[in-house]
Amino acid sequence: MGQQVMVNGIRVDVPALMSIRHGCKPAVCKGKPNCCSCFQIHVDEKELETIVGFLPLAEKYTSSIGGEKGYDNVFEEDEDGLFLIDADENEQCVFAYMNDQEEILCSLHSAAIDLELSPVDVKPKCCSLWPLALSSGPDPVLSINFLYATFPCNRKKAVLKGIDDGVQETIQNYFGASFLAELLTKVGA
Repeated sequence: MGQQVMVNGIRVDVPALMSIRHGCKPAVCKGKPNCCSCFQIHVDEKELETIVGFLPLAEKYTSSIGGEKGYDNVFEEDEDGLFLIDADENEQCVFAYMNDQEEILCSLHSAAIDLELSPVDVKPKCCSLWPLALSSGPDPVLSINFLYATFPCNRKKAVLKGIDDGVQETIQNYFGASFLAELLTKVGA
């Protein structure tokens, strides 16, 4: 199926979404490259303000934030008006932490769950959408991150048929059930 469809003003690259399998299973990433250590995460001012409100809760999971300097070590201003989330000495996102099972988890995600909120409401857009990508601008496109195959949570599908359950879950979590339903209707799934 070589098509793109429009859903709520977003152009969706259907063949790209159909080309991968995704399942976020932190145990799979033990001792391997993971998405929390391989990307510079840019956030806009709105995302920054949201994250700042969760810093005290996130700090309970990771020692990479807070400390003597307060939260000065969390963000760096980038020249394009965005902010970068800092990394620790191991190049891990400062919000990443290792649980008792030695799995890498996100302290923002954990803090959201503690408050019975959706992690999508707390985490940066690119983290919530992983391994998908949403371009910015007047004509946004929902596709996949071109580095998706670098990580063990993602696999290329042999047959471009249907959208994988893990990809559907990511879409539903970020865009909502009605967006996913409309997309599946348009692609005949």
